[in-house]
Amino acid sequence: MISLPQSKVKSVGVSNHTIEHIEALIKATGVVPAVNQVERHPLLQSNDLVKYCKEKGIHITAYSAFGNNMIGEPLLITRPEIKAIADRLSATPAQVLLAWSQVGGHSVIPKSVTPARIVENFKEINLPPDDIATINDLGKVPKRYNTPYAYYSPRWDINIFGDELEKGATHKVIL
Repeated sequence: MISLPQSKVKSVGVSNHTIEHIEALIKATGVVPAVNQVERHPLLQSNDLVKYCKEKGIHITAYSAFGNNMIGEPLLITRPEIKAIADRLSATPAQVLLAWSQVGGHSVIPKSVTPARIVENFKEINLPPDDIATINDLGKVPKRYNTPYAYYSPRWDINIFGDELEKGATHKVIL
């Protein structure tokens, strides 16, 4: 087991860790991370990872809740299903996605540089169960917006997630 300094480190967090990564970390160090920051949105719900983290007491913090426009695909706030829910609840599509992202006690890191949108993002709304189910249905075909090997410039030559887009990477996370 690794001894954490009592005067400095209270807990550790990780980012982009899969179940296998977390298990390897715990096995190697005996330390269970306090938080795992991951890409999570209706198209990448990562339900197995979320369940595993909950069982281990690891908090989930989601990034890219709206998707990511760096790959030329529309943001999730433009999806008709999200817009319809927003209209019915007198909310913005961003507020709907943020509310969905927090179901289960997760935190979310929204990104905006527009002051009015930043203020809007702080307004909490409650999603009825039917709307949560509608949003959950969007995740039947998983879509990752942040694959460093495929989309970043300069390209990160590492296979982190084991996705099809990463199979050409020279390096792989070794557990």
